[in-house]
Amino acid sequence: MLDKRYQVFISTSGREMQPERIVLSQTLVGMGFFSWGLEQRTPLSTAFARRQIDDCDYVVILLGSQYGEQSVSGVSYMHLEYIYAVTKQKPIIVFMHEDPLSRDLSLQDEKPELQEKFLEFRKVLQQQADQIFTYRTMRDLEMAVRLNMSHMLERYPVSGWVRPQNTQLLHDEVDRLKAKIEQLETEVGKREVDPFLSLPKVLMHEVFSFEYRMHAYQDGNFKELKVQKKLTWMQLLNILGSVFVNPTPEEYFSKCINEYLNTNGLEDARLEMPRAHAVARAQINIRALHSIKMQMRQNDWIAQSGRDDRQRMLWQLTAKGQKLLASKPLENHRIVQSNVPH
Repeated sequence: MLDKRYQVFISTSGREMQPERIVLSQTLVGMGFFSWGLEQRTPLSTAFARRQIDDCDYVVILLGSQYGEQSVSGVSYMHLEYIYAVTKQKPIIVFMHEDPLSRDLSLQDEKPELQEKFLEFRKVLQQQADQIFTYRTMRDLEMAVRLNMSHMLERYPVSGWVRPQNTQLLHDEVDRLKAKIEQLETEVGKREVDPFLSLPKVLMHEVFSFEYRMHAYQDGNFKELKVQKKLTWMQLLNILGSVFVNPTPEEYFSKCINEYLNTNGLEDARLEMPRAHAVARAQINIRALHSIKMQMRQNDWIAQSGRDDRQRMLWQLTAKGQKLLASKPLENHRIVQSNVPH
């Protein structure tokens, strides 16, 4: 069994959350996680925080009763870290105080404008985060972390980090799997199999339902909508296929799908806003995005293909995925192609 560790970035409002942060960090370490994060932020530290988020496996937002120190834009560093983690498709789990107004006044924002920003940010988390849990005492927080971080590993499996001294175990496992593959190929012969019959979980014509958010514009105003969308796996493969022909950074999963939703979301918006004339900022639900990625990997349509010079995970269509695209062109659906960095 490989000795895996997972890196967690912790984002809090600041020093007033130090007791909770200590409990959270100690609990995570006891469960085998590494915890990162910055308590004091400056404009110069933003780039460092983003690098930590890039490299982490999970992001924890620990919210008490303050909005936190603000950047020059007026948005708090904690809020900016949350936004960045969302754009990087990081699995996010939120632990927030059950009743922030009941906390000691010294732990709350004094200025009314900061209190308003805090409540707005808290509402955003409640509406957007899939994994959100409340606590009242330190013991509550510890138990919530112990219970739900283990569930995160099941819901959002990631590669993690393997101790260098255990890499020999990894090589041994690769050799064992290679031998198993050779054995299976010998048993069944190296004949071509109909790709539709070889899919382990889903067929191309099956429908995948998911939720996404977007801004819909009507009569000079916009409204954020939550919309249910249905696409077949063939459509999803076509949306992603042209971009992932070559090794491409993982972030392009969301970029491709969100561009498609921006281009094709007006019809969905008009179900709720009949006079809508435009949509923008479409964003697929992060859990749905993860499901798409994992299903396509399980079906052997797409696979990881190493890392680039910025240490970003790269993905690429498999031979099976390319064959499916060539043999089953998309019917009656226009697909948007994203520009891929070279």
